[in-house]
Amino acid sequence: MTYAEMLDLIIKKSELSLRQIAKRCEDLNLKITPSYISQLKNGKLPPPSEEVSLILAKVCGSDQQAHLVFQGYMEKAPSMVKEYMLASSSLNKVMLESLCKATNKEFTKEMEDYIKGLDVLAALQLSSEYVNCEDSHKRNDLVREICLRCGDAAEADAKGEMLNLFLADSSMSPFIPVHAYIYIMPTKVDLLKDRDIIAFYPDNRRVPTLRRIYFIKDKILLIPDDKSHDTYFFEDMSEIHYIGKVVSFKVDL
Repeated sequence: MTYAEMLDLIIKKSELSLRQIAKRCEDLNLKITPSYISQLKNGKLPPPSEEVSLILAKVCGSDQQAHLVFQGYMEKAPSMVKEYMLASSSLNKVMLESLCKATNKEFTKEMEDYIKGLDVLAALQLSSEYVNCEDSHKRNDLVREICLRCGDAAEADAKGEMLNLFLADSSMSPFIPVHAYIYIMPTKVDLLKDRDIIAFYPDNRRVPTLRRIYFIKDKILLIPDDKSHDTYFFEDMSEIHYIGKVVSFKVDL
């Protein structure tokens, strides 16, 4: 992912206008215009100074501040340094793939795409965790984290009583925002009631999503809060790749 792409994603996730971002930057003693921010996120200007990148990510409420600064540095670095870092990143990704394939967890296309899409700093951080993990349980925790980050559901404890996932879409916005961390309890179907939010794998895809469940006569409806997303109709719960009931969620601010 380029600096421009990373900044564009950070801005989209913030749901702030460029004018609002410029105003927040000014509150932190950084005077930049909405037009300047637009040119940065569209790749029409090279990455700015580390200070500008840091403040832009900060005012957008992003946890990717270090990644944005590092990506800006990478794109301005001498070619020899850049080639070395990219080669190291490729080796780190191979190491992470090998780790994932060595566990009992199925290595999915989503996990493969997630690892391939890691920026240099993220790949370095994850592979460093792996190298420093002497305990096999901690290595399994790292695979579980990769699994969660690519949108799959994973057990949250040794008993397997709770599962987690990162919501990958805006189907339940504004009640549950995109990228919220979801807690799921495997719950018997006969204990579900109308308006409960359930997690399931739609259309046999590997990335789960959420819907409110409604039992209407002999039909089962799975309805999103955001009506721009699909509503699902089923005759029986056996047709649904059901994971469990959403019991809580949290959002990193």
